[in-house]
Amino acid sequence: MSAPHTISKPNMLRGMVRFWLYDVGSASFVGISVMALVLMLLLLNSGTKLAAVPIMLSMIQASICAAIAWQLNRLAATEWANLVPHYSRNIVAQCVLVFAVFTLMTLSISLMIDIERGVEQVMLATLIGISFIYFCRRVVNGFYASFVLFMLLPLLPYLLAHLPTQWFYVLPVALLVMCYLLWREIKVLAWHSDARSVYLNGLEMGWVWMPSMRSLRFMSYLDRFLHPANFFIGPMLSLLLVAMLLMALGVGIVNYVADVQFPILFMLSQFSAVACTLVHWSRIQRWRAVETLYVLPGFDGRQGMIAAFIAAQYRLLAVITLNMMLVATLVCSLNAQFSWGMWIHVVLSTFSVCGILLGLGSAAKGVLHISLSMLVVILHSGWLSSSLLVQRQGESILLWIWMDLGFVVISMLTLWWGKKKLWKHDLG
Repeated sequence: MSAPHTISKPNMLRGMVRFWLYDVGSASFVGISVMALVLMLLLLNSGTKLAAVPIMLSMIQASICAAIAWQLNRLAATEWANLVPHYSRNIVAQCVLVFAVFTLMTLSISLMIDIERGVEQVMLATLIGISFIYFCRRVVNGFYASFVLFMLLPLLPYLLAHLPTQWFYVLPVALLVMCYLLWREIKVLAWHSDARSVYLNGLEMGWVWMPSMRSLRFMSYLDRFLHPANFFIGPMLSLLLVAMLLMALGVGIVNYVADVQFPILFMLSQFSAVACTLVHWSRIQRWRAVETLYVLPGFDGRQGMIAAFIAAQYRLLAVITLNMMLVATLVCSLNAQFSWGMWIHVVLSTFSVCGILLGLGSAAKGVLHISLSMLVVILHSGWLSSSLLVQRQGESILLWIWMDLGFVVISMLTLWWGKKKLWKHDLG
């Protein structure tokens, strides 16, 4: 009689490439981790030290945890999972293997290079990621809030700066406790009726959920103003733009009253870039809806639809730039350390990264292309972090502004190139 299969046997890797790299949802999150890792290694090999390295390490951990949460959600959405021998066990084993490999890799890198409290930041990012997976197992619809996981990443250095060094000893214990709690949930994982809807909605909307404000007349006007760029993503785009602006203004006032230095401009710039990425993420995921958009009245054929979509992207870019100008003006007025030169830099850099992402997104044909565009978000994160550090040190920001002007030119050229590629050969 043959010995029973155990989780340690090689067949636990069966189908791993298909499950993790061919599935668009998993491949997107894993792709972000791999791109962040490759970029970081290239920078380290060149001897360059960037402020973005800790964020990249955190991005790797957060993306892998999001991929694992997605795999477990898909497993809970699969009605026939228990009918296929070892299927559920293999998926869980692969999740453990992927998590272990990437965690060991990020911890090793943080130990080998000289990053202040780098190990603590990786452990904190891992703790947040595991907590997110646990939350998704307890609340299936919790995956809609996956954007919160990435929103916390730029805050980790500031959070660690206010934590005592004794937390270095608390984090490993907290990690072990969360791993134990998560394992208890995984052992009783079963089919859930809501898991499939979360899976399907996630493919189309990028797993971002916002409360409804559609009853407001202004929201209806903004929806019409952004049409047809928001056709695939729906009212979520308007909700994101308004919510980001209101939250940024509110936090800016709190910074002034409480005398804290929350990096609100950095956060607003990063999430504006992510919003531009989601525009084309949803367009690619809902590729069947292109025909529906094409037959709507108001477009003069294929070229007319393309021209209308590109014009709407310019309007979206104008709204994002206006949001950044308003928040930067508030920060500049309330914070004497924030110069008007920095105001120009933040506005121009946000405009350029959003323009580049919209242009690249227009040329994208698949999810892999959109995942690659996240590399631009990572580079912009490092660019903005470095400039904020220079500004705090009292150095001149003039060189950064001149480079921003060059990026603005690149963004306009990218938008022009993207217009030539948008829906090329896709419509008759």
